[in-house]
Amino acid sequence: MGEPLRDFLPELKKHHGIYVMRQTYEGTCAFLSGYELGSGRYFLKEFHSWLLLRKKGRPELFWPLLVLCEVYRDGSLPDVRYLTPEQDRQMVAVLFELLDESTTA
Repeated sequence: MGEPLRDFLPELKKHHGIYVMRQTYEGTCAFLSGYELGSGRYFLKEFHSWLLLRKKGRPELFWPLLVLCEVYRDGSLPDVRYLTPEQDRQMVAVLFELLDESTTA
């Protein structure tokens, strides 16, 4: 079993390129989904619920889209496959900030 996300998150942020081959928002979300599945610890369900409490997106949205709602209005969400390199860096930073905040809440 993998370690809890709150314990692993500092390592992931420090060595992002070692764990995530394509250091994009999409690649980071995919890694986290795989980490959750492999660890058997379902932290993303809790993260989704925590994001919903922030009321920045609609409840039917998947957690990566709710993270995008922190920066974009949910009616104008970009397709993560076509984010610019700057948008990718911004969204990865926002994702890490939210994960930090949610694991200490």
